[in-house]
Amino acid sequence: MTDTDTTQPADPAADSLFDGRYRLGRVLGTGGYSRVYEAVDTALGRTVALKIMIGDGADPADAARVRSEIRLLASLSHPSLVTLYDARLSSTPTYLAMELIAGPTLTDLIGRGPVPAEDVARYGREIAEALSVVHSRGIVHRDVKPSNILLRPPAHTGERARATLADFGIAALVGATRVTRADTVIGTAAYLSPEQARGMPAAPASDVYALGLVLLEALTGRRPFGGRTPHEALAARLVSPPDIPEDLPASWRDLLSRMTAIDPAQRPDAAALGAEFRAIPRASVPPVPLDRSVPSGTPEPDGLTRTRVLAPVAESRRRGRRSAIVVASVIAVVLAVGGVAAAVALTSPAPASDPALPSLPAPLDQHVDDLWKEVGP
Repeated sequence: MTDTDTTQPADPAADSLFDGRYRLGRVLGTGGYSRVYEAVDTALGRTVALKIMIGDGADPADAARVRSEIRLLASLSHPSLVTLYDARLSSTPTYLAMELIAGPTLTDLIGRGPVPAEDVARYGREIAEALSVVHSRGIVHRDVKPSNILLRPPAHTGERARATLADFGIAALVGATRVTRADTVIGTAAYLSPEQARGMPAAPASDVYALGLVLLEALTGRRPFGGRTPHEALAARLVSPPDIPEDLPASWRDLLSRMTAIDPAQRPDAAALGAEFRAIPRASVPPVPLDRSVPSGTPEPDGLTRTRVLAPVAESRRRGRRSAIVVASVIAVVLAVGGVAAAVALTSPAPASDPALPSLPAPLDQHVDDLWKEVGP
């Protein structure tokens, strides 16, 4: 693996071999700070996923942490972690060479509708085991989301596809300047934890929260907090947990409630989740009907995630009582910090235009506004 001093962006050259070693193939994906190619490593004769940096480079003052974490990430080995083969971050071209997994992403599966509960439990266990390995080495993923969960095709007859976590920690190491510091807020806004939304450093519990949102989305086919504008979604998670349908089995409701608790201390750690997923009964989850039409006034799909935004489910009387509890919680929070009224924006229907953030106590209001500018489209 190439030594690391700092990160520098590079645009792939049109030569037959990239950096004298890799033969570039089709583009697998493009993000704000990188472009991923299917490529052949001609030195070793294997196909890899080559992530080439195209954004601003990392702060040179952060080079020591980058070097340390890249080496640590390359040393990790787990069937539910994408293997990092090589990295060049000290000079142009800047890139990462990683294991190529040909399977679909969890985003692709969710796009077809709710995922069977038995599969969701298995995927949750596999990703939790991967996070446990990462967390045990002092690394936080910071960007757990459906598009970063790849389904590794089975190697043998009778085996099942295995959920595999991609980009673990990479977003915190390289790319745009906004993601170069360990205490910088990282992650797709739709899956940020409440503490990250408040500007606190990401921690292992933040990954558990994001995984809880991902699994809830897989079970229901709907993104949590998806019926709100992006600003409201960020503010809402500060004072209320995501809505967990009452028709989910009690074992699922209990586990997801703890994984998405507002207080990080109340969430289980990744190491304990494996046993909890195994203990979930294999009872089927009632399918949630998906309305493919988007009524007027519903937010259009946005840049938060590749998962499309679906029409919100009709409110029930039980949901109405839950909303009342949420409103009371918001009022209590506001009174505790000085009596600023913030509950109105969380209970009113989302307007067609993108409104200003709900009123929040300073300096939290400025932080959430800055956060949306950082992670929004």
